Amino acid sequence: MNTRAWIVFLDESGVSLLPQIRRTYAPRGRTPLLRHRLNWKRASMAGALGYPSTGPDRGARLCSHLKPGSYDTAGLIEVLKQMKVFHRSENVVGP
Repeated sequence: MNTRAWIVFLDESGVSLLPQIRRTYAPRGRTPLLRHRLNWKRASMAGALGYPSTGPDRGARLCSHLKPGSYDTAGLIEVLKQMKVFHRSENVVGP
């Protein structure tokens, strides 16, 4: 069966925008105070990388989505809806 479709790999991940400190110069036994101006503590991102099955001459496509907080089922469904609009009337398959 020869199907002209995009092969799409979708993944989501969470990140923290707070600074990561592994080592400080505080005296031993004293907890260092780390000050920062960020008030957005967590973010999540989803990305979809698509490859055309018809050949590499069309090029790959990258879709990404970023949101504060974490993804839930409704959030991931929204990402899939936006990906559907991005690919419009083309066939899309996933592994």
